[in-house]
Amino acid sequence: MFAKSTTASPMFLAIILHCVAINGSTECMSVFSDSCSILCFSMLSVSSHYINLCEEGTIFIVAMATPGLQCITWEQIQDAERVVEADKNVIRTPLFRDVAQRIGLASPVKSFHLKLENTQVTGSFKIRGLANQLAKLPANVMEGSQSVVTMSGGNYGRSFSYLLCKENGLKATVVMPRTVPYDRVERIQGYGATVELCDHADILKTVDDHVANDNMYMLHSFDDPNIISGHASCGLEIIADCPDVDVIVVCCGGGGILSGIAAAVKHSIQTAGSPVFGRNIRIFGVEPEGAPKMHQSLRDGKPATCLHPKTIATGLSPPMAGDLTYEHVKAFVEDVVLVNDDELKRAMLALYNCGQVVEPSGAASVAALMANKIPNVEGQRVVAVVTGGNVTPTDLAKLIG
Repeated sequence: MFAKSTTASPMFLAIILHCVAINGSTECMSVFSDSCSILCFSMLSVSSHYINLCEEGTIFIVAMATPGLQCITWEQIQDAERVVEADKNVIRTPLFRDVAQRIGLASPVKSFHLKLENTQVTGSFKIRGLANQLAKLPANVMEGSQSVVTMSGGNYGRSFSYLLCKENGLKATVVMPRTVPYDRVERIQGYGATVELCDHADILKTVDDHVANDNMYMLHSFDDPNIISGHASCGLEIIADCPDVDVIVVCCGGGGILSGIAAAVKHSIQTAGSPVFGRNIRIFGVEPEGAPKMHQSLRDGKPATCLHPKTIATGLSPPMAGDLTYEHVKAFVEDVVLVNDDELKRAMLALYNCGQVVEPSGAASVAALMANKIPNVEGQRVVAVVTGGNVTPTDLAKLIG
């Protein structure tokens, strides 16, 4: 009933057997088999919320979004996987298995594992996407004739400076909000990049000015198909190491890692030979209450902004949700839930008691599960992605004290 047209395309074919709209609602009716119609639609523009596969195999199209930006394809994911695997600066992070009791989850799950992206060389998942972005840079940038600019709350800037400046000798600038902890500025500068601080609401304008007036080449910290494809490698590792996973929970700032993992998993579900072929895997994002960009985007039906965030999770506080990441989340993610700062602190403490140093942003996925924010996980196999561990001992002590 539901077959993928090609492995290279995000388009799918669905046969509508008994579907008719009556007074705005979709109801069942009988039709002759020779009058069945074939509808070609993009799963990249239609959320799983809008498709119901009945017991008889009838597919009802309840709603369809207007096609938006093109989401990453299976070919892009596979290409990025090869790039990431070949990059010596990216490690295949471990699954910390069966930690439900040690963490103290609110719901009785069947199993609970942590994907430890805080163990990457730069302390966060960002190195994955940057490895793929670096591989796609134009020749004039790699030759040093054009410098690079980006924006970051810390983790992307650290990986950006490490890969571009320290490892490849390129000239680069990182625009950051004034409110970031100064140790993040020092680490980025230590790898060779120039840091420019500005008000949170002026970050985008500052980057745009550098591109327009200083001829800098911009690398986006989350809203870029190359970075999303690079982050997809994390999702492929999860389903390879835990093919029976039912639920994956991912922290969400701009949405890059959430988009990449979700795209990788959902494409894999539709790919014959995949360890999760034909399975139903639910994916949730988690944001701080004080910076609910993607959460609000899904409710507004368009990317939302948050120019004045109020949260300890500064790494999850870019000024907006990405246009491209929003399309991915809309297509592939069940929902984006919210956690407050106290819940983040409790999760950091629980992780610390399990031997993991995790920053507030990196603990959001665990915080959501501890606070019972993810629905219907009883008896499910759950993986939470711990996205970063860049927090100083002083700040860690203050937060979990």
